[in-house]
Amino acid sequence: MAQKRDLSEEKIIQTAIEIINDGNSDSATFKNLAQKLDCKTQALYFYFKNRDALNLALTKKCFDNLDDEIKTKCIGYSGKEGLIQTAKVMRAYGLKNLSLSLLALKTSETSDDKSIGEAVLRLKYIMYKFIEEFVTDDETKLTITRGIRALVIGEVVNEGVGWFHNPLIKNTDSFEINLGKILE
Repeated sequence: MAQKRDLSEEKIIQTAIEIINDGNSDSATFKNLAQKLDCKTQALYFYFKNRDALNLALTKKCFDNLDDEIKTKCIGYSGKEGLIQTAKVMRAYGLKNLSLSLLALKTSETSDDKSIGEAVLRLKYIMYKFIEEFVTDDETKLTITRGIRALVIGEVVNEGVGWFHNPLIKNTDSFEINLGKILE
């Protein structure tokens, strides 16, 4: 059995992500974590006071990982191309990490933790840096960022549950068409 000294917040978060990826956004219970980590559930409470605290840490990790993906995969882009690439990276990350992304969306909706708001603002800031190269009106900037976030979230949720599987048009094609409409 694992001892408390063998655990860390990061190890628990990584294990929770594995459990979520293998199951669904509600799979990372303290019982499942303790079983996978070979420890008692009480040991987990030293790091997270409850499931909400764990979900908040998972949401922060999700946003941090998304930030890293965007920074890595959008280097060298500018203007509309940068914004399009950012949207594609957000969509790909959300689909690749579907259950974690759904947990992050749910936690973001119910949490009043300021770090979640800061993560959303960082994402908005990244998009604004690209938008500023071709749009000067603040209302238009806000409309574009909202449109892109809504499109990405809608794509991730709908594709994740299988609603966008249609031989008439590929998912990626309809995403890019809708993205183009937002940027017109």
